[in-house]
Amino acid sequence: MADKGTAVEQILEQAIHFEEDAYNFYSGAMGMVERAHIRGALEELAAEEVKHKERLEALLAGDTTRILSVRKQGQIADLKLAEYLVPHPLEPDASLQDVLIVAMHREKSSHEFYSTMAEIAEEEASRALFAFLAQEELVHKSKVESLYDEVVYQDN
Repeated sequence: MADKGTAVEQILEQAIHFEEDAYNFYSGAMGMVERAHIRGALEELAAEEVKHKERLEALLAGDTTRILSVRKQGQIADLKLAEYLVPHPLEPDASLQDVLIVAMHREKSSHEFYSTMAEIAEEEASRALFAFLAQEELVHKSKVESLYDEVVYQDN
């Protein structure tokens, strides 16, 4: 039984690390953009990563009262750009296009991670949290892909 608890704790700690990385990524990306509405969208994504981290920390601490059930949302528009665009390591002179491609791949990976965790979690509270986070990451992916569509495709 201790192994199970340790494994769950390790998964939660890794998920918390993912959320911290995502926050740092979006915070850093804000300094790379000039358009206020794009900076605002990145700031919103960063703030949502903080909320995700707080929920994971609550679950790690055993506080299931702060866990929200999966909210029912309409169909999320998935432009599937991440499935076709190849990310490159970000350099200090990276373009907004480069940043958005990396961001959509990060969100896609996070969605896949949380979806897998929701499928294998044994406790209902854990399943609900991971399913919620998977849905949120899909929403993030959609937001980033929409920004990419607006900025890259519309500017050409």
